Amino acid sequence: MTESPSPIDYVQRWRDLVVARREQHDAACAAQGRTTDDYWARRAASFRKFVQEAHDHEDPFIECILSRLRPEDTVLDVGAGTGRHTTALARQAARVTALDPSPAMLEYLREDVVSQGLDNVDVIEGSWPDVADDVPQVDVIISSHVLYPIEDIEGFLRAFDLQTRRYCFLHLMTGQPWFDQLELWEAVHREARRPQPTYIDAVNVLHQLSCMANVAISWVDMPRSFDDLDDAFERFAETVAVGEDAARAERLRAALRERLTKAADGRVAFPNRRYPVATVWWEAGALVAHD
Repeated sequence: MTESPSPIDYVQRWRDLVVARREQHDAACAAQGRTTDDYWARRAASFRKFVQEAHDHEDPFIECILSRLRPEDTVLDVGAGTGRHTTALARQAARVTALDPSPAMLEYLREDVVSQGLDNVDVIEGSWPDVADDVPQVDVIISSHVLYPIEDIEGFLRAFDLQTRRYCFLHLMTGQPWFDQLELWEAVHREARRPQPTYIDAVNVLHQLSCMANVAISWVDMPRSFDDLDDAFERFAETVAVGEDAARAERLRAALRERLTKAADGRVAFPNRRYPVATVWWEAGALVAHD
């Protein structure tokens, strides 16, 4: 008689995925005498370019939040980055708190808050959930594409759930990052990129913690164009841990030349494609009431 399969510990599975991917990236940096301590500082400028370009395209995550947001609600954006969702929600909510551990990212966010004349945004530098006690409880808490490197996923989500009175929202990829699918890491390092967790891993973790979360899958356009090859190189160099290594740099440039095509406006671009993303949400208290 066939034995029943052992139950999967989804919290441990998440941790294993995170650790394996992080160790691979750390090793690639260590080989050049570098660390990942200032990873987001080095990526801030290129990341902001991606965020600015994304403003021109549909955002199902924001749409899902707005369908449940009240004008009197307060919002906490965990891992706000340069503020794409912070600034959008500040126009619809009573107050938004933006939290991020990267000073470089938050500097861009502050610039946009000022330039857009928003007076209902508070900016806090710090990591979640380390600073949870220093952040006010809110009506709605959100986090977009932040969970992937979080090793203590249970601690993150429990604190996340406790911080809000109404709703929790997560935005996650349904598969591996689109830039991983270009196999740029493989071209540079000549080894397969370790996978990161996806939305289904998060849903399974929540299920294991007795939270029956809602999931909405949306298909969005992912146009990726750049001024030229140099612009594309600068945006991906840190993502694939090129550093100052000349051989790695040339392999990345060669891979980009193979994959980029000339766009009608004179820029270079990867072929446009529709990409599935997931919004995961639940009512506050689910990780406490059903624990």
